[in-house]
Amino acid sequence: METLLADLRYALRTLARSPGFTAAAALALALGIGGSTALFSVLDGVVLRPIAAPRSDDLVRLYEVPRTDEHVTFSTADYMDVAREVKSFESVAGVWPAKMNITLEAGPTRVPTSYVTASFFSTLRVFPALGRALSPEEDLKGAPRSVVITDPLWKREFGGDRRVLGQSLTLDGRTYTVVGVMPRNFRFPILRGAEALVPFEFEPDDLKNRGGHYMSVFGRLRPGVTVRAAQAELDVLAPRIAEKLPDLHTGWKQLAVPLLPDLVGNVRPALQALLGAVVLVLLIACANVASMLLARGAARQRELAIRAALGSGRGRLVRQLLTEAILLGLVGGAFGLLLAAWGVDVIVSLAPKTIPRLDEVGLDGAVLLFGLCAALASGTLAGLVPALQASRTDVVEALKNGGAGSTARGRARAALVVVEVALALVLAVGAGLMIRTVHGLLADEQIRAFQAEAVRRISTLPGVRSAAFASTVPLGSTEGSLAFEIEGAPPRPAGQLDAASVVWATHDYLRAMGIPLLRGRDFVSTDVEGAPGVVLVNQAFERKFFPGQSALDHVILKLGRRIKTARIIGITGDVRAQALDKNPEPQIIIPLEIWPWPYDRIVVRTAGDPIAATPLLRTEVLAMDKDQPLGNPRTLEQVMSSSLGERRFQMTLLALFGGIALTLAALGIYGVIAYSVAQRSREIGIRMALGAPAAQVERMVVGAGLKLAGLGIGLGAIGAFALTRSLQTVLYQVSALDPVTFLSVAALLAGVAALACWAPARRAARVDPMLSLRAE
Repeated sequence: METLLADLRYALRTLARSPGFTAAAALALALGIGGSTALFSVLDGVVLRPIAAPRSDDLVRLYEVPRTDEHVTFSTADYMDVAREVKSFESVAGVWPAKMNITLEAGPTRVPTSYVTASFFSTLRVFPALGRALSPEEDLKGAPRSVVITDPLWKREFGGDRRVLGQSLTLDGRTYTVVGVMPRNFRFPILRGAEALVPFEFEPDDLKNRGGHYMSVFGRLRPGVTVRAAQAELDVLAPRIAEKLPDLHTGWKQLAVPLLPDLVGNVRPALQALLGAVVLVLLIACANVASMLLARGAARQRELAIRAALGSGRGRLVRQLLTEAILLGLVGGAFGLLLAAWGVDVIVSLAPKTIPRLDEVGLDGAVLLFGLCAALASGTLAGLVPALQASRTDVVEALKNGGAGSTARGRARAALVVVEVALALVLAVGAGLMIRTVHGLLADEQIRAFQAEAVRRISTLPGVRSAAFASTVPLGSTEGSLAFEIEGAPPRPAGQLDAASVVWATHDYLRAMGIPLLRGRDFVSTDVEGAPGVVLVNQAFERKFFPGQSALDHVILKLGRRIKTARIIGITGDVRAQALDKNPEPQIIIPLEIWPWPYDRIVVRTAGDPIAATPLLRTEVLAMDKDQPLGNPRTLEQVMSSSLGERRFQMTLLALFGGIALTLAALGIYGVIAYSVAQRSREIGIRMALGAPAAQVERMVVGAGLKLAGLGIGLGAIGAFALTRSLQTVLYQVSALDPVTFLSVAALLAGVAALACWAPARRAARVDPMLSLRAE
């Protein structure tokens, strides 16, 4: 311990005598440590940390699985069957996230809410910190309306007043009584940030519903019961459920999967890939610092030789040099944690809101421990090769001229630069592939009256060309789907009814959205309740269900529960409704004027800036109904940009890390070439004294740097071929082995390397041969 303390004191004095070197090395390490710590904090908060609930490992997510093998949410009756009959579960709960208008003194606003069954609280084992949970009686229509609110809503709207219990809260025009407030740290990803939990208020018909699948279901396993055992019980139950609706449910099954892996399954690979990218940056930083330590070791050969002559063994010298490197790592780690604290906020702000559990991301004990380990590991990794190289000292030769081992050090520095370039190419190729991907995507009567009047008023506003109500917009949210039959078509096998996504919309929807009508007619003002049922379908619908013929004038039967008969009157162009990288799916557009539905999404096409028209729109809507806020207005370009959120997030971070990697690689090449020029000053002086032109000297120096870069590019291409295959699942219309990206990145890296060599080459070409020879 005494020797270690002596090494630490000596390391501190040594680093303090070279503030420029210490600052540069610590900054290089801080970039890598800070980035990797920030990414690990996101990975930890989203993927690794257990859900904040007792015995969270016992929570499972439940799905219904049709014969198409897609995972769908539950219908009410199917949920009731599972909750009642599957004994492997201690309890089962249903959730339906939504948004509601909340009427406050400051005016109406939209807040995220969620319908929950009363069993939600006991299944999660999290109960209100103030008041009570919802009761089973409140699941059914007719019971007094109660609401449980979250801590943020309680503090924001009620000032944290404990007398909130019993107060009234107006949601979507209905009055609820506040009966409970959830704990301050309450979070549950399936709720999607809901601030108010309200009961479903099931009606008798709802309890018989097996056709509408809307309810997210999760359960808690009994102690000692495994997911496999629960699945076996569900497999026994599945045929009994299917028998109750054979036309639709034959061949269906219910699936149980662990909750946390299911919630984060889609984002885990992306976050792991990003963490891998930032670890590559850390390795490049370590190689850069190792190169700096090798150069510094050359200047310390005489010092180390004296220490060896006085009796210090090689192990003692290695330990001293490693102590200095590890201390550098700790200094870099301290700055890196400051960068990580800032970087976490930046990453969370850039991350799309579709990533679950972002509100749980932060610098906790596990993240700080990771940062400490990263600092110790990077210091050791950066210092090991320089320490071994510097300690291999020829005492006599070093005491003569202090230059022993310069050739070996030069080879080691060159090898480190090759590694830096290779790692930088892997990162830059990944960033290039993601950039190419992103560029390649780029009450019924009251409801009817409100929608008609709102469309009439909005359409007359200055600058408004057309307006419509719709259930959704392309790329804006997940669309619902309905099963149907086609009149005159052969009967489908049991459990294989045709289905298509649906959009409810008023007339003028196509014009407002800019969707072309290819054949037939659009909805008109006479398509109202009581008129013959009509619908529009897209080309994808026609191709799938009417191959080789026109779908016009064909009749659709049993479209969901409400629509018995509807004639196809028009064929629209295809729209990528779900995502830019997914092919258009069959779609049916249903007129809201004939079949009203409580949707309140307004689409408006304007002659000028659409956002500038928002205040006028809000004024008109509030003039009609003071409890109807116009929330979150967005242009279609913003909707499209939001749909690319996850890929844009990955692209931005990969591009950032790739840029840092290129910068560090350029600095590494510059350092090696500058060091080489300094070591070869006598040789260069002799060459120039014998008549070598300056241009030849420049080519020689630049050629040496490009040779290192070429080796690194070759090795990096091999590594990129192997590693970028993991990106294939998130790429769109571009191969993981895309030659354009590989060649472009290789050319860019070669250009950066040439630029890094230019300054040392110019310096070498200006060497005065006489001064160089005289100095030698």
